[in-house]
Amino acid sequence: MSRQLVVHVTHHEETDCAVLTVEGDIDRTSSPLLREAIRGLIEESRPRIVLDAGGITFCDSNGLRTLLGGMTMAFDAGGWMRLAGVRGHFERLLRMTDLYSFFAIDSDVVGSLRRASGGSVPGRD
Repeated sequence: MSRQLVVHVTHHEETDCAVLTVEGDIDRTSSPLLREAIRGLIEESRPRIVLDAGGITFCDSNGLRTLLGGMTMAFDAGGWMRLAGVRGHFERLLRMTDLYSFFAIDSDVVGSLRRASGGSVPGRD
C-alpha cells in the first residue's frame, strides 16, 4: 500500500535556504508533485534547498530521476540541494544504486542548515 506524498516548504531566511520536507512514497504518480515543488523554489530564486528525506517511505527510479533533476536545476540556478535524514528504504536504495556518495547528505536538517550558514557551498568544501 503506497503512502501519499506530502511536500511542505519552510523558508529559513537566516541561512537563505528552503527546507523541503517530503513524506510518503516518491513514485511515478507522485514524482511530478516533488518536481514542481523544487521548480517552484528555483523560480522564486531559492535555489539553496535542504530536502528533509526522513519521511520518505518508498522511492522508485522515477523518484531518483526527480531528485537528480532537482539537484541539477538547483546547481544550474547557482544553488545546491542537500539531503537530510536519509534512512531506511531510501538509504538502502541510494547505496544500492551508488548514488549515496553522489548526493550531499547530512544526518538531519539542523546539520544541513549549519553547513549552509557556514558560507560554503554544502558538499563542495
